[in-house]
Amino acid sequence: METFHHENLTIAYADEGAGPNILMLHNGGTSSTIWRFQAADLARDCRVITVDLPGFGSSPQPEQSPGHQQLVDVIVALMTDLKAAPALIVGNCMGTNIAGAIARQHPDLVTAVLAINPLTEVSFAQGQIGFLHTMKRKMPLTAKVLRSISRHIRVPGFVAPLVLRFQLGPLGVRQKLHRDPDLLACQTRADQLPALIDVLDDMNAYGGLDSTRAPADIPMWVVWGERNRVLSRKDSGHLPELLNTTHVEVLAGCGHLAMLENPDAVTATIRELLQLTADQQRNLAS
Repeated sequence: METFHHENLTIAYADEGAGPNILMLHNGGTSSTIWRFQAADLARDCRVITVDLPGFGSSPQPEQSPGHQQLVDVIVALMTDLKAAPALIVGNCMGTNIAGAIARQHPDLVTAVLAINPLTEVSFAQGQIGFLHTMKRKMPLTAKVLRSISRHIRVPGFVAPLVLRFQLGPLGVRQKLHRDPDLLACQTRADQLPALIDVLDDMNAYGGLDSTRAPADIPMWVVWGERNRVLSRKDSGHLPELLNTTHVEVLAGCGHLAMLENPDAVTATIRELLQLTADQQRNLAS
């Protein structure tokens, strides 16, 4: 992977293929490895850029914790530096939230957004581990102490498969993705928990997607893993209206890592959205 520096952040990225730009942003528990199947397929006729967000994968954890806006800014700077805009942005979990913010703040850089398991303050708070966020409001001192301790802990090897299994639906469990070496390596990195705590500490900022309407002229599609336990699909009924989308897809048997659990379905949806944006651009040009 290559590296990119912007202000106090360094991120690793891979840039493959040629054609329409596709940028892929992972969730808070993994790295760009989740897009391995989509990148291999799409790079045959597209330019695919996959990013490790700060503290995840091959990107180091910065000395000062980055906020949501800094993550948006570093991705915008990367797109500009690589001349990789406009782009279809595909995100999972926190990656969807960053993608949505880029679309609102820099609509000229975005042709469309595919939001897989969209992370918002509401969807996380109402998920099965939402107490990790709501604890800050209900027991602020306890939350502060636990988060401070967690910044100095590495996830033990025997715990990592359990953490991964929680994120999977039946499809992923049958494929034994909770034993996948690359995913396990993500879980046990020294920077992993500090980076996750940074996201928790800034979760209020991720609530922007709960209340701010997206640009009407940028197609935004939503895909959910039917068995997602990390985020609450049931409590995210407000998102389609805010994203101006009529396309909400639910992938049976998938959890939080649908792009690995059912890679063909996710790749097909990306290609369908890519075709839609190409058709729209042709219509505008004619």
